[in-house]
Amino acid sequence: MDFVKLLGESFPTIETEQITLRKLRISDATALFQYYSNVNVYRHLDWNGPETVEKSYEVIDFWNKGYEKGWIIRFAIADKITDEIIGTIFLSEFAGKRAEIGYELSDAYWQRGIMSEAVNEVLAIGFNQLGLVRIQAFVSTDNIASEKLLTKFNFKKEGYLRQFECHSVTGECKDMVIYSLLHTEFQQKI
Repeated sequence: MDFVKLLGESFPTIETEQITLRKLRISDATALFQYYSNVNVYRHLDWNGPETVEKSYEVIDFWNKGYEKGWIIRFAIADKITDEIIGTIFLSEFAGKRAEIGYELSDAYWQRGIMSEAVNEVLAIGFNQLGLVRIQAFVSTDNIASEKLLTKFNFKKEGYLRQFECHSVTGECKDMVIYSLLHTEFQQKI
C-alpha cells in the first residue's frame, strides 16, 4: 500500500484526549522494551517482545521501514503529557481492501479508555483515508478485554480458530477468535 500517496509525505500524528499517535522513534526503545517485558502485556501476543533494548532499536527500525515499504502502519501510543511510549497500534496484512488491526498497551495504562481512543483513530484512518472495506482482528480466547474493546466498535465475531497461533518463544499454540468490521458498520466515536 502506498501510505505516502494516501496519507501525505510525513507519517501522520494524531492527538486525542489522553494520547498522541505518532511515528515510533529510536528514543522509544527503552520504554518499548520495558512494557513488552511484562507478562501481562505479552501473554496474549505471539512473542515476548524484543529481548533487549538493543533489539528494540531493530524492531522500531523494522516497523518504520515497513511503513516506507507499504506493509504496515504502526503508531506509537504516547502519553500526551510526557510523550513516553505506552503501547503501539497497527494496521498490517493488507490484501486488496482488507487489513488486520493489532495493539498492545502497558498494563499501567489499562482501564483508562486509552486503547478505545487509539482504535477509534486507527479505524478512521483505515476506512476513511486508506479506503479499506474490511478490518479484522485475531484475539486469543482468554483475552476478554480485547474482545470487549472490539465489540464496542461493532466488530462481529466470525469464527473460532483452533490452535491457530503458536507463540514464538514458548511454542504454546492458542485458540483464537476472528473478528471483523466493515466500513459500512463503522461509526467513529468522538
